[in-house]
Amino acid sequence: MSAEDSGGRRWPGPVLEERCRRVLGRVGMDDEDARLVAESLVLADLRGVHSHGLLRLPVYVERIQRGVLDPRAKVRIVRETPAAAVLDAANGHGIPAGVKAMDVCIAKARRCGVGVAAVRRSNHFGIGWYFVRRAVQQGMVGVACSNADALVAPWGARKAYLGTNPLAVGIPAGEEPPVAVDMATSAGAHGRIVLARERGETIPPGWALDENGRPTTDPEAALAGTLLPFGGAKGSAIGLVIDLLCGPLAGALTGPHIAPLYSGMDRPQGLGHLFLAIDVGAFADPREFARQVDESIRAVRALPPAEGFERVQLPGEPEWRKEERRRNEGVVLPPGVVKALEDLERRLGLPAVDA
Repeated sequence: MSAEDSGGRRWPGPVLEERCRRVLGRVGMDDEDARLVAESLVLADLRGVHSHGLLRLPVYVERIQRGVLDPRAKVRIVRETPAAAVLDAANGHGIPAGVKAMDVCIAKARRCGVGVAAVRRSNHFGIGWYFVRRAVQQGMVGVACSNADALVAPWGARKAYLGTNPLAVGIPAGEEPPVAVDMATSAGAHGRIVLARERGETIPPGWALDENGRPTTDPEAALAGTLLPFGGAKGSAIGLVIDLLCGPLAGALTGPHIAPLYSGMDRPQGLGHLFLAIDVGAFADPREFARQVDESIRAVRALPPAEGFERVQLPGEPEWRKEERRRNEGVVLPPGVVKALEDLERRLGLPAVDA
């Protein structure tokens, strides 16, 4: 059992989803869109990615109430070919827009073997795995990426220019869980640094610089300074590529011009996303593909662990195991997240929940 599960109240996932859905509904979000946002946030908490779970709900509500995020926006296709599409999120929430875009990709991949969709005029889209798993559940390879407001200094710089620009990839398997990559291109996710500050913890070395360009492990100093890319120059390059694919290609803004999620409350974020679905059957026999993926997963897992590791795990495997366990046992939320949710419910006049 992980340390975060060692104490505290356990909340069933469906209860948390309903509480989140009611909050979003109270501030005007369409029922189906509220359901999708709630499902994504709770999925993140179930998988142990609390930086993208219910921690984000208060800022979503604030942006709606300040009029810089449209809770009833309708996503529409503005440009299309047989295998590609551009969608306008109309300043709506990024999660419903991302679901619509990935579903368009899946439908196009069934016809053409591959489907690609870009989204413009959008907002924060939560965890990338939420979209990628829709493709994986259809036996397809899924890819999702997004740009974000400038929080990361490019390699060699001391000033932020890039976003944390996440990349998610899902590869379906047969008997094994899918390979699930979902990562920020910063050394540490911004949400994890916020969470560390709330918990009174330090952050690992190499995650950030303070406002004077010096390395720091203090989350407060990191948030006042700039994050660093993962993997040095290589991570910086990937972050820039994502910014350009989700910015100019999608018809959206780039990092320096995107409104910050937490501080840019005077204007819409204006960020972009890119999604891809690949129909395995257009390239290989799906059963043989699944067999080979399973074989690779088992071969990697069977490798002798290096010093300091108990065993070798595949990308997404720890999160998969947490999700399976917590769907049965419930999830323990960070205390600050529980209090913020209760405060939101109280302020919005929603009844207290006791489950």
